Parts: sequence; structure tokens; C-alpha cells
Amino acid sequence: MTTAPAVPAPGGKGAALASAAARGTAWLRRRLYDPQRPTIAVEVRARSVGVVRMTRAGGRTALGAAAFLELPEGCVNLSMTQPNIADPATFTQTLRAVLERAGILEGGRVALVLPDPVARVALVPAAEVKGNRSQVDELVRFRLRKAVPFDVREARVATVAGGGRSGDPLMVGAIYRPVLEGYESACHAVGLHPGLVELSGLALLSAAFGPRPAADRLLVNWDEGYVSLILARGEWPILVRTLTSEAASSPDDIAREAGNTVLYYRERLGGAGLAEAVVRSAALPPAEAVALLAKPLELAPEVVDPGDWLGPGTPVAMSQAIAGAAASLAGSGT
Repeated sequence: MTTAPAVPAPGGKGAALASAAARGTAWLRRRLYDPQRPTIAVEVRARSVGVVRMTRAGGRTALGAAAFLELPEGCVNLSMTQPNIADPATFTQTLRAVLERAGILEGGRVALVLPDPVARVALVPAAEVKGNRSQVDELVRFRLRKAVPFDVREARVATVAGGGRSGDPLMVGAIYRPVLEGYESACHAVGLHPGLVELSGLALLSAAFGPRPAADRLLVNWDEGYVSLILARGEWPILVRTLTSEAASSPDDIAREAGNTVLYYRERLGGAGLAEAVVRSAALPPAEAVALLAKPLELAPEVVDPGDWLGPGTPVAMSQAIAGAAASLAGSGT
């Protein structure tokens, strides 16, 4: 038995289709002993690592600091089936340096934001997954066994209830243990303890769209080596496509897949037209990404602006590099 997506996937080599959960539910959430949410988020990308630190005072939060540093090519290799950190010493050294830049000297609990292609997300009908915690885990793993390119027995699996409407499915996230443990080990080496793990695309979706009137919106998370196209109807994501390899090898390929997604949205999902599109562009200058995507999306997307979360004047390169980390804290209600 395979895990059926909520809607059929449009074509596209290298595409991974899944459906996500409602706003505010973080993928692969793992609370530790302290129920208070982290005020620090670390975002790992193929070519950089960044951190955002918030502060609390008088019941309110504010930006404490933000920083990012580039990684050498080949230090991190995105994969769903192999450990991603190819050079642990360099990665750990860079992570320690970026923490020092942000004034984080004592470690602590953090939100860990990972690139979209390192894990698999799917929707599972709630009626088909019932029982106690161990029974639900067993049923979910059974459903996923042919939907993931690794042994599901060696996966970290998290199940999150849906958006509150009758019949909403469960969201299931699965990540291969060696993949996640590689990132966790690097965090532990510098005194950090991941209390929340999520994918950058879902973190961005939660923060970028927020409570809005019912309408169809699209988020494009474009980063080194991949692009995710996340379609939301109201606050409920109904389609996520994460494209890698050949399907995301050039800007023209990505523009074509964006057009295919809009066509699929209209012909198969009954879409009347997108009310809004937003792009996070960390692989291409944002202005170029907007110009490239305007025609296939049939509207000019807005650029994700973490300035709302980080403060005005944040350099563009930094804002796009750490947008996922900023969104993780902003969307969590920290």
C-alpha cells in the first residue's frame, strides 16, 4: 500500500508531491522537556547556515540578532537517503562562527529549519489511522513504506492532526534517521539542542500567508538545488511540489514547472485564479525571480520580506538566506 497524496501529481521529473498541514503546524515537531518554544532558529541551506535570535521582554518579542555565513561547495549535499553533511568539521566551525556573530555563546534550545528536499511529507486519511500512539505509528509507517526511498523502520516519523475541519487528514512527516542525526550532531557539538524541526517551505508558508480571507495563493520557495511550489486554499495547503535535479536545473525549467503547476491548478483543482503569489528567492536575485515567474504564474509574485520579522534595512542577501529561520519564529507565535 502506498501513501496516496491528497491530489494527483502533475508531471515533472524529480517532482515530489505531498500535501501539508494548516497554518501554525510545524513539520516534524519534537518538543523536549521545556514546553516553551525556542527563541533561536538555525536554518541550514546547501550553501550557507544562518541564525535568528529573538528576545522576550514584558511579554513581547523583538529581534535580538541575525547572521549567516556561506559554506564551501560540497560541505552540505542535500539528500533524502544519505547523510547531508559531507564535511562535519567545516560545518561545525561555520555554525559556531555564525552563532558568535549573533551573540549566542551559551547554546540552548533552537528551532532547526532544514531544506525541503531532505524529507517526505504526506497526508493520510484520519479514518484510516486510528488507535493509541503506538498503533498510529505502526499504521503510518505501513502506509509510508513504499512512498519513501529509504527503510521506513529507520525513519523519524511525526504525525500531526489536520486543520480542524471535519474529515481533515493527518499530516505525516518522515525523515531518514542518518539525515536528521547528522544535523542534530552538529548542533549538539556547539551546545544547541533542537526542540523543533521543520522544513523551510512550510515555515515560510505559515508566516507569509497568515490569517487571510478564503482564496488561492501560491508560495515559491526557490533555493540552491531545488524549488518548492506550495499552493494554499485559504489557510489550508492543498499541494506541495518539491522539484530537484533536472526539473530545477535552470531558471527556464523552474518557470516551466511553475506554469505547469498553474495549469494543473486550474484544470484539476478547479482553481479560478491565484489571488496572490509570494517567492523566496535565495538562488537567484529576487528581482530576476519575479520577472521570470510573472508570466507563468499570470501575476507578479511578491518577494518574501523578512523585514517584517527582522526589521527594516535587512540586506537582501541576508533576508533571503535566513527567511526560513525568521519565518519559523514569526509563524510560531514566539
